[in-house]
Amino acid sequence: MADEMVLATQKWLNKTYGNIPEFDKCPENGKTGWPTIYSLIEGLQIELGIAHPSLSPIFGPTTSRLFDEKATPKLVDGYKSNIVYLIQGAFWCKGISPGAFDGVYSNYTRQAIIKLQGYAGFDPDGILSSMWAAALFDMSAFVLVPGGDSKVRLIQQNLNLVYHDYFGILPCDGIYQRETNTALIYALQAEEGMLPPGSKDPNGVGVANGVYGPGTTTKTPTLKLNDSGPIVGILQAGLYVNGFYQDGLLNNYFNEDVALAVEQFKEFMILKPVNNIANMPVMKGLLSSAGDTDRWATGADTAAQLTPAQIQTLVKEDVHIIGRYLTGTVGVGADKRDKFLTVEELTNLFNAGISVFPIYQDGGWDMNYFTAFQGASDANTASAAAINLGIPLGTVIYFAVDVDIQDGDIDGTVLSYFGTLAPILRSHGYRVGVYGTRNVCNCMIGAGFAELAFVSDMSTGFSGNLGFPMPRQWAFDQFIEFTIGSGSGAVGIDNDAVSGRDKGFSKLEDSDFIEIHAVLAGIGEVLPLLKDPAIGTISFNQEQKFRSGPYNVYVNLTETANINPGDGPEVIKISNGQIKTDILDKIKKYYGKLVLPIEQQKIDIYNALALKLQNGAIIVTSIKRTDEPEVGVKTVYKFTPKNKPNVSVEWAVEVYLNRDVVKETQPEDMSAYETLLKVSAKLVGADEDVNTIRFFDTHANMLYQNNYNYSQTIASGGVIATFGLRMLQIFTLLI
Repeated sequence: MADEMVLATQKWLNKTYGNIPEFDKCPENGKTGWPTIYSLIEGLQIELGIAHPSLSPIFGPTTSRLFDEKATPKLVDGYKSNIVYLIQGAFWCKGISPGAFDGVYSNYTRQAIIKLQGYAGFDPDGILSSMWAAALFDMSAFVLVPGGDSKVRLIQQNLNLVYHDYFGILPCDGIYQRETNTALIYALQAEEGMLPPGSKDPNGVGVANGVYGPGTTTKTPTLKLNDSGPIVGILQAGLYVNGFYQDGLLNNYFNEDVALAVEQFKEFMILKPVNNIANMPVMKGLLSSAGDTDRWATGADTAAQLTPAQIQTLVKEDVHIIGRYLTGTVGVGADKRDKFLTVEELTNLFNAGISVFPIYQDGGWDMNYFTAFQGASDANTASAAAINLGIPLGTVIYFAVDVDIQDGDIDGTVLSYFGTLAPILRSHGYRVGVYGTRNVCNCMIGAGFAELAFVSDMSTGFSGNLGFPMPRQWAFDQFIEFTIGSGSGAVGIDNDAVSGRDKGFSKLEDSDFIEIHAVLAGIGEVLPLLKDPAIGTISFNQEQKFRSGPYNVYVNLTETANINPGDGPEVIKISNGQIKTDILDKIKKYYGKLVLPIEQQKIDIYNALALKLQNGAIIVTSIKRTDEPEVGVKTVYKFTPKNKPNVSVEWAVEVYLNRDVVKETQPEDMSAYETLLKVSAKLVGADEDVNTIRFFDTHANMLYQNNYNYSQTIASGGVIATFGLRMLQIFTLLI
C-alpha cells in the first residue's frame, strides 16, 4: 500500500536532483525501499557539497564528517533548507512522523529525532549528529517487527547504548541478524580492552574489527559461577540468541541459570569437558559459527579418493566417521580428479573401523542451480549411485548448498529444489540431509524436506551463518580445513564435529536386498505409519516391533519359492503395477450405499500400493496375539523382485492399537479409535466380501495417518472419526 508522504518524498527527490546525471532516481510508488534511501543519501551528499562524480549511495566517512560540520549545527527551529527536506523525507520512510514535509526544522522534527533515539535505547538529547543521521538514512528498523523478539530488541538497545563508538547504531527490530552478531563481537573486544575502529594503537592493545580472530580469541576470559560485569552480559546475550537461557535475566550476573545454560550449550555443541565453565570455546562458539577451530573432532570430510596410507592417517588422528562424495570430480584442468566413492575405498575404510556419511554435490555453487527440476534429477542420480554401491537403505544422504544464499532468496531456489528432491529420494529408501549454512539448514529441516544437517560453519562470513542459531538437528559441524599426515599418507580434510545423530554406514548391502528394501520404503511412502518400520526392517526371518503413532507394529520379512499369492476374498492380486481382482469394484459397490468424501482416497491408496509392489498381492485379515489386548489387522505385502523372478518376498505387518498412548497423547480421539476397533472386528454371519472390505478399510484408516501428527490427521481429515462411524452404519445395514 502506497504511503502519500513517501510518495511526496520520492517526487521531490526526482524533481530536485533528477537533472544531475550522477544522481540515482528513485521509483515514485509510495513504498519505502533501498532505491529511495539511496536517492536520499545522494541528495544529502549534493547538499553537503560533495562533487557530483563522487556521489555514492553509501553514508560513509566523508558524508559523516561533512554532516557534522555543515548540517548538525544549523538544525534549530525555523531553519529551512533542502537538508531538512531530506531529513523529513528519511523520517517518513522510517515510519516516524516529523510533522510535515516542508523543509523547515521545527519542534516536530526534533521530536522525531528524540523518538528515534529512544527507540535505539538512548536517553534522547534531540541532536541529530552524523551517527544518528547514518541510522536514519538507512532501512534499519527501530521498532519490534513481526517475528521479532522483545528480549533480542533489549539486547540490541543495550549494545547501542554502551558500545556505539565501535559500530554506530544497530537496528532494534528484535531480529537476531548479522549486525547484532557482529555487535556482540565488538562488545567483547571492547571489554577485552581493544580500541574502537579507526583508533591509533600506540600501546598495542588492539583495534576492534568485529571479527572473532586470534587476538580476540587469546583475550577471551574464562567465566564461572558468581562472576559479574558487562562481559557476563555478553555471555547471557550470546546464550539467549542461540536458543539457551531463554527465561534468564540479562543482568550481567553469572548465576545458576547461566551455569545451567552454559552446560546445556556445551553438551549440545559437543564441547568437552561438559561443565558450567564458560571458557573461550563457549564464548567463541556462541558468537562465531566455526567456534574454537583448534578443537579436535572425530569427524571429517574430504573430496579425496582415500588410499590405504591416507586411511591409516585418519586412524592415527582418531577420525571415526568421514563424509565422502557419491559422484563427480573436483578441481579443473590438470588438477581435475575423481572424488566419487568406490567399493574398494569403502571396504578399506570399514576394515579400519571408520564409518561413512554420503554427500552429493555435482553443482550447487550458484544460486541458479537450485530448481525443482534439478532437485528431481539429483535425487535420482544420488539414489542410483547409493544403490549401485550397496549403501544401506535408511542412510542419510547430504545434498550440498555450497553458496551463501540470502534469506529472502531461499524460498524460490533451495526450497523448490529440496521440495522436489525429498519425496523422490525417500521413495528410493534413503533419508534426506542438507549441507549448507545454518539458515539454509534450519529452513530445510523446518519445511520437513530434510531430517539432519551437515552445517558449513567454517564459512564464518556467510550471511547464513551470521545471526542464525545452530540447527537443533545438526549431525556434523564443519569448522576448519587443513592437511593431516605426511608423504603418501597426507590428505586434506575438513574437520567435523559429530553430534551422534547420524552414525553413517559401516557395511554394504547386497544389491538384491536393497531392491527389496526399496519396495518396503515405497510402501512406507504410501502409508506413513509404516515409514519407520519399513526403514527398520533390515533382515529376513526376524520379527521386529515398532511404536508408530498410536499403534504397536510388528513386522517380519520372509522369502519363499512360492510365488502364487493364493485365492480368496482377502487377497488383492497385483500384476504389472495394477490390481487384477475385483476388490475395487466391490468397494465402490459398498461405498455406493452412502456417499463418502474419502471414497476415492482409499481407492487411490491401493492403486499406489500396486505401483510399488508391481507383481504380487496384498492380503489383509484380522488377527489376535496373546501379548496384545486389542484385535489387530494383519497385512501381508507379497511381491516378486525384478532380479529374482522365481522368488516371492513377503512382508507381514501386524498393527494393534496402543490404548495407553491414545489416552496419554490424544484422549479426545479415544471414541474415534473405539469405533475403528468395532469396524475392524469380524462380523459373525456376514458375507466374506463385507468382512474383507472392513479389513481393507481398517488397514487404510490406520496406516494412512502421519506417524508424528496422527491426532491432527483425525481432527482435520476425519479419516477415522467420520469414516469409522459411517462405515459401521453401512456394514450394519449390509448384514
